[in-house]
Amino acid sequence: MTEPKRVRQPGDREVAPGRLALVQSFVNSVNVEFGPDAFTSVAGLTRWMERQGFPAGALAPSELDRAEAVEVREALRALMRENNGADADPAARAVVERVAADCPLVLAFDADGVPGLRPGTTGTRGMIGRILAIVVEAAGDGSWQRLKACHEHRCEWAFYDRARNRSGRWCSMAVCGTRSKMQTYRQGLRAPAGAR
Repeated sequence: MTEPKRVRQPGDREVAPGRLALVQSFVNSVNVEFGPDAFTSVAGLTRWMERQGFPAGALAPSELDRAEAVEVREALRALMRENNGADADPAARAVVERVAADCPLVLAFDADGVPGLRPGTTGTRGMIGRILAIVVEAAGDGSWQRLKACHEHRCEWAFYDRARNRSGRWCSMAVCGTRSKMQTYRQGLRAPAGAR
């Protein structure tokens, strides 16, 4: 079996490895700076879920499901900001915990006999449960801490930091890193002489 072709991200980064790619895709379902947002409608959420292998079936998403998916997406983005050095966000953690309470997970074995957490339901709750299970498993192996939100506040694109020392701050050094450094430079020029 050949390795699937990896889609590149800003800054020519590769997508997150393995199942974390689903979490990354979920958070990047909106381009914060320029749009579009795949979850602006129930139909958009349904299309995204189907592309990711979550057929709606009998449990088609509702408007409440769509709103909750957006809420979880933005809470995960906040947690990815923490992975990039931001202060802890208790509100984001509370959202994830509240929603997770309604997304049951069960122990199941994969084709190789490895146990893991799997959604106990289908539809939007199953999709969110699957994403949260991946986060939990990735936190255990240390890969979750490498999934970060771009440090540039106008961007916040989810990227996977492959740097050995986990020092990546921006999704693209050429764009967001340069923009952030220019902003810091301009602020230094505007500072009063005594403040420098």
